[in-house]
Amino acid sequence: MTAKTAFVVPVYNAERYLTALLESLLPQVGAGRVWIVDNASTDRAVEIAETQFPAIRVQRLTQNKGFGAACNVGLQAALNDGADLIFVLNQDITLESLAVEQAIVAAQANPKVGFLALFQLNYSGTSLDPIFRNYLPATYWDDLLLRAPQTSYVVPFVPAAAILLRRECLLALGAFDTLYFMYLEDRDLCHRLQQNGWQIAIAPLARVRHDCGQVRASKCFRWNLNWYRSRMIYHLKTSPRPLPVAWLTGLKYLLPQWSLREAFHWLIAWFRMIPLLSQAARHRQLVPRLDDTSPSSKGGN
Repeated sequence: MTAKTAFVVPVYNAERYLTALLESLLPQVGAGRVWIVDNASTDRAVEIAETQFPAIRVQRLTQNKGFGAACNVGLQAALNDGADLIFVLNQDITLESLAVEQAIVAAQANPKVGFLALFQLNYSGTSLDPIFRNYLPATYWDDLLLRAPQTSYVVPFVPAAAILLRRECLLALGAFDTLYFMYLEDRDLCHRLQQNGWQIAIAPLARVRHDCGQVRASKCFRWNLNWYRSRMIYHLKTSPRPLPVAWLTGLKYLLPQWSLREAFHWLIAWFRMIPLLSQAARHRQLVPRLDDTSPSSKGGN
């Protein structure tokens, strides 16, 4: 049976990127399988895309709920539509020829892989994405030298800039934990998958280009708070210690610090975590699940 695929693109002020992404994606898949989830943008990226590609499906959020929450809206819509394999693509991605086909081939070749990352080049396609390079295993470089790349390589973690997820994983374990506004929601998902026997992998023949804005991200106050908050949530959720102990040991991030400025940002982020402690405690046991309301689950065709 041929797997039904769908594509989820969370966007926020994506006018610089969205048209290029869709121009690279739609010739490979068709517009009706693409969900754009707009995180309360203030630009016209989505309106422009709807005019150029009227068959795409758009869902608009009334406020910016963060990366994971926007992804989950699209993932739920794709599940409801009966998708078996769902791609999640950052707005600053473009796809090279046959990327979708090669990713599906890699996923079907190893049914234990629940989280498959497409191979990331820089945005011009001239070299590897500098962050992605850090996640390639030594066996990939060995096989590259031998000119015999495998269909996929199992790794402990890879960022979620361009990934393929399985329906059964999402229904069993939930998608991205919305406690994270931005950053580490992908590491959290990989951790949960591995804890439940699934594998994380990279598909070297499924190639995309990524602008990799995080490399140039300004470490401003807001960026720091999001990053530090996410690190603390991840610590609370994955620590083997009981929650009160895990919360106190999280103070290790304050000692030592390179500057008073960073320590101040950490402290603010830590105190902002206090109202989320009860949620974090619940999410240590079970992340809220997505629903299976697809036509097939109701006896439809």
